[in-house]
Amino acid sequence: MSTQTDKQMYRDRFLALRRNFGQTERSNADNAICQNIRQWEIYRDADQVALYATDGEEPDLSSLFGDAEKRFYFPRYVAKEHDYELIEVCDLKRDLVRAKFGLLEPRSELPATAVGLGEKMLFLTPAVACDRHGVRLGRGGGFYDRMLNRGAMAVAAIVYDCQLTENLPREAHDRKVDFAVTEKGILKF
Repeated sequence: MSTQTDKQMYRDRFLALRRNFGQTERSNADNAICQNIRQWEIYRDADQVALYATDGEEPDLSSLFGDAEKRFYFPRYVAKEHDYELIEVCDLKRDLVRAKFGLLEPRSELPATAVGLGEKMLFLTPAVACDRHGVRLGRGGGFYDRMLNRGAMAVAAIVYDCQLTENLPREAHDRKVDFAVTEKGILKF
């Protein structure tokens, strides 16, 4: 089997596991994940936090938004570059709209910021799965790998515990993460 075929097999498996979460189970896990993040020293030390808007099946981090003394950034798709940029968001309801892939993204009217991923930016990234060595499996477009390769203080995959596995296939362009945060705790790689 090819690496791409292996990755798709894992995507199918872990997306199905995530889809089978009941609403109460998902809500409880989301609350526990956010609590783990808030208690995490790296989060407390971060001035800037890159988040994502859940697709409805990914862990929902929206309760973190507005935490004191943090600036929050969300990815916005840039079609001509076939890539994402980070945009500062100050109001979730006002600043996010449905966009590429049906996901919530910052409105096009919001200015692109000069912010880059840097030593005070914590990047909380969605993942389909994560292994115990920091290999993150995304949806297959490579968008997050490219963003994460720009550097950050720390990068954490945000997953439910059922999305952790021992080993995932990895290609040269796949950016490993430094941590995984689940409802059960934080793993450091």
